[in-house]
Amino acid sequence: MIKKAYILILIILLVGSSSLIAEPPSKIEWKSIPSGDFFPFFADTVKPIKIDGFFITETQITNAQFLEFVKANPKWRRSKIKSLFAESSYLKYWKSDTVLGKQAPPNAPVVMVSWFAASAYCNWLGGRLADMSEWEYVASASKTSKNAYNSDEFSSTLLKMYEKLPKIPLPNVGQRFKNAYGVYDMHGLVWEWTRDFNSVIVSTDSREKTNQDGKLFCAAGSIGNVDPSNYSAFVRYSMWSSLQAKYCIRNLGFRCVKDKL
Repeated sequence: MIKKAYILILIILLVGSSSLIAEPPSKIEWKSIPSGDFFPFFADTVKPIKIDGFFITETQITNAQFLEFVKANPKWRRSKIKSLFAESSYLKYWKSDTVLGKQAPPNAPVVMVSWFAASAYCNWLGGRLADMSEWEYVASASKTSKNAYNSDEFSSTLLKMYEKLPKIPLPNVGQRFKNAYGVYDMHGLVWEWTRDFNSVIVSTDSREKTNQDGKLFCAAGSIGNVDPSNYSAFVRYSMWSSLQAKYCIRNLGFRCVKDKL
């Protein structure tokens, strides 16, 4: 009887202690984005890009969610990742390989991750990074309109948000700007990686991509852009043009998309 009671107490202690150290909830929520037409900011054509419907994560990927990934894929841990795939500052706000710490709250967006790491996470999830045209398509939605891309008021609002991006430690995802698609924080929390961050899509089909040197984004001027007054878009494109795939930046995170669930 004493032995059985001891075993029962041990089980209770083990279950209790595991609940105390359990990781925060990290369920991925997806939003359905309908198909439609999108006019890219930088283009040498007035024809729209056809965007096929897809699913996008409701928020940026969080520290807790990325932690699950590195636990399951040791080669993407801070001490294991190859220098080819990330700068030495990769996940610098984490306390260690598998411990987040005070500067990386579990439900804040993960930052200091390279394009390679972000892509690997999305692939692990069964998805991918959004193409730039897909990202801009969703990001063109204001709180009330799904197409506020050419709204001067919306552009002005975004510029103010870009000027005051949060500092480390970052706020939790899903608590700030929610657009008409029900997607949070496309603006104002962190910048985001896209699959084709360093090239301009000029095809009329979102599945036809180009990577010509002559189409790279240029922060020096707005030659060839569709709407020179849309300075908020120009800021985003200038930011993307400055990146390299191994960069790890304190206000740069990511989210994922899927063509189907």
